[in-house]
Amino acid sequence: MTKSTLNNFVFRGLLASEAVRELQNRGLLRPKVASNDERKEHDLFAPVPEIIRNSSAQMQRYFRLLFVFENSIRDFVSARFQEADGDAWFGKRANADMKRKVESRKQSEEKNQWHIGRNEHPIYYIDFGDLGLLIINNWDLFKDFFPNQAWVTSRVQEGERTRNVIAHTNVLAAEEGARLEMYLRDWLAQTG
Repeated sequence: MTKSTLNNFVFRGLLASEAVRELQNRGLLRPKVASNDERKEHDLFAPVPEIIRNSSAQMQRYFRLLFVFENSIRDFVSARFQEADGDAWFGKRANADMKRKVESRKQSEEKNQWHIGRNEHPIYYIDFGDLGLLIINNWDLFKDFFPNQAWVTSRVQEGERTRNVIAHTNVLAAEEGARLEMYLRDWLAQTG
């Protein structure tokens, strides 16, 4: 095989590989997948514009970071109150606005019984920002874990802004994703 023939062969292989990738990106050719579920997902997403498909893959990681961050806070807050007050801690520690949210959201779920509801504990019915308020309003139970209240407030407020972008299915900028990861790492290091 001559050098020219080899170069031509390699070049055609690169062109073919690029053409396959382009067809896969357009959803016209199914990529090599490992499972039946992945094939079904690919077929479902194939008619969706490439920008949306690619963004959804990027957002999966950010959703996982958010899920762990928010639920780690809920778990930590709940465990501290459970230790101090037992199972009925929410009635003692939550403010009136939080209790109204829980009641309203539970009533909505009762009207829509076809839809599976949330975890039954009231802490899963309050807003992300309310978690910070629970900590600040009951600082005596949390002060040993955090440098100060501003530390908690900043992480929860920034986290809530990021959460709203993710929860309303917008694309999160990479720097905001990095900040979310940093806040999760901070939280885990501080409460770990």
